[in-house]
Amino acid sequence: MNNIIHLITLLTLLLCEVNSVFSQEWEAVYHSDEIFSGCDYLEAMELSNGYVLVSSLNYPLDVFDSPVNITDAVHSTQPTLSLISPDGEELYRNVYLKHGLCETTTPYLFEKNGEMYFLTSYSPDHDIDSKNYFKNYDSIPTESIIGLYKLDEMLNVTEAYEYTYPIDTSEFRNEDWYMYRNLYCGYIHIYSAFEDDGHITGVYSKMESASHEEKNDSVFFFKMDFNGNFLLRKGYEAGCGTSIMACKRQQMVKNENGYAVYYRGCPDYHGIVEYYDDDFNYMAKRDVLLPEDYSPLLTYGMLDIFSVMRSNHNTTYVCSDFESSTGAYLNDDIRLYEIDDDLNNSTELLPVLNYIERSSPEHDRTAMRSMDMTKDGGIYFTYTLNCGFFDDKDSWIIIEKLDSDFDTIATFFYNEVGVYSKATCITTTKDDGLLLVSYSYDLYNHDDRWSKVTKFPASAFVNIEEAHAHNLKLAVAYPNPGGDIMNIRTGLRNATLQVYDMQGRKVHQQIITDEVTSIDASKWQNGTYVWELRAGNGNGRGNENGILESGKWVKK
Repeated sequence: MNNIIHLITLLTLLLCEVNSVFSQEWEAVYHSDEIFSGCDYLEAMELSNGYVLVSSLNYPLDVFDSPVNITDAVHSTQPTLSLISPDGEELYRNVYLKHGLCETTTPYLFEKNGEMYFLTSYSPDHDIDSKNYFKNYDSIPTESIIGLYKLDEMLNVTEAYEYTYPIDTSEFRNEDWYMYRNLYCGYIHIYSAFEDDGHITGVYSKMESASHEEKNDSVFFFKMDFNGNFLLRKGYEAGCGTSIMACKRQQMVKNENGYAVYYRGCPDYHGIVEYYDDDFNYMAKRDVLLPEDYSPLLTYGMLDIFSVMRSNHNTTYVCSDFESSTGAYLNDDIRLYEIDDDLNNSTELLPVLNYIERSSPEHDRTAMRSMDMTKDGGIYFTYTLNCGFFDDKDSWIIIEKLDSDFDTIATFFYNEVGVYSKATCITTTKDDGLLLVSYSYDLYNHDDRWSKVTKFPASAFVNIEEAHAHNLKLAVAYPNPGGDIMNIRTGLRNATLQVYDMQGRKVHQQIITDEVTSIDASKWQNGTYVWELRAGNGNGRGNENGILESGKWVKK
C-alpha cells in the first residue's frame, strides 16, 4: 500500500502544474558575531499582520562591562525577541535583562487583539562565574518571577505583570552542583502555556535545589487573562503531577475531559498521561500502551516527549524519541504516536491507534516543537538526520508532509553542504506554509555559527520544481564525506539511482524501493562521485525519465 502511495506521489510531483513564482519567500539569518546565542533561536509565530515574532534564550555580550567566558555564559540566559517583516527583514531585536536573574523558560508568544505578549519565568542566577551573578554579589536574589509582558510595535515592554515566589537557595553542593550550578538550584519553569477561550492556560513547577535527588517541590496549573490576572490557580505537592519535570515543552492539551498532561515516566520510561478537569481538579492517571514490538522494554524506552498536539478527531498526537533495545543511547528512533486518550472510554492502558518510526544509525533527533497541523488536518513533521552529531559531516533537516493517517505525502531535506544544522521548531502559517527555526555552524569553522528562520510558502511542498526553488531536496546521500557505505535517503519510490565517478563512468545503478538504501562503496576509489535519481528505469530522456534529484558524495 505504501509503495502505491509513494508511486502516486511521485507521479503527482512530476505532473503537477507550477502556479507560483520560483523563489524562496525569505530566510532571516542571525550570525554569532551579532549576538552570542547560548541556546539559539527557538520558536517563531506568524502574527495577524504577516510579521513574524521570534523568541530565544540568549546571553548578549554587550550588556555587561566586559565579555564573559562562553562556557559560563550558557548558564545565565536572558530572553530575546526579534520582529521580522513579512519580507524577511529583521526590524527590531530586544533583550529583556534582569540583573541577578537568569531565564528558565523560553518565552511563550501570544497575540491578542493585535497586541504582542510573551510569558516567561526568571530565577536566581547561582553561577558564581557569571557576570550577571556578580552584579548582585552582596544581595543574591532569593525569589523567582513569573511574568507576562505586553509589547509595543518596537518590542518595548509597555505593561509588565509579574509575580514573585520564594525559591530554595540552600543547595546541597555536591560535585554536580559545582559543574552545573543552575541545573541544581531552585527555580520555576513553565512547561506549557497556550491561549484557551480568550485567556492563557498553563502549568509550571517550582523545583527545589538538588540534594541527592532532583525533584519538584510543587506543581501549579493556572488560567491568566491578558491583563496579567490569575483567574484560577491550583497547586499540588509531591504526588500527582510531580513527574512533569521529565517534560520538555508544551505537554498539556485541552480535551473533552478538561486537560491532559503528558510526560515520560520513571524509571520505566514509558508514556504517562494525567487528567484534570476544567478547574484543575486531579482526575486520573493512565499509562500509554506502546506498540507490541517494543514491550516489554529492554532498555530505557521513551527518552523524552517533545511535542503534544490535539488532533481534529478527538485523539492526541505525541512526538517522542525512543531508545533502541541495543542500549546505545544515541541510536534513537523518532516516533510520532496517535493516542486514544478519552478518559471515559479508554482502558487503564491508553492504546496507541497509530504510529510511525524514523530511525537510522546517524542519530536522528527531533525538534523542540516537531510537528504542526494544516487546516485540512494534515501534518508537518520535522527531525534532523544528525550525521554531524559527532563528526564534521553534512546534516539534514527532514520535513515530512503527512496525511491524518500518518501516510507520507512527500519528504523534503533542507540544509547546505558543508554545514551542520538542527531544527528547533516548525509552525504553520496562515496559508498552510511553514516557518522553520534552526541553527547551524560551518563544519570547517565551528566559530561561524548562526540561527535562522526560514519561511516556506505552501507551494514549496507541492512539486519538485518548487521544492528545488526553495532549497529543498527530495533525496540526500550520507554520511558525506563517507567511507565504504553510501546511503541514499528519500521518500521517492521506484526511481533509478545512478552513480558516476568524475570521469563520467557509471559505477552503480539500482531501483530505489526503501526509505534508506545502502550501497557498498568498498571497491570504489577515494574521491568525489555524482549520484542521480531518475524516474522510471533511468534509460530514457526528457521529463518521463528525467533527473528527479542529484548531488555529490565524497569517499575518504
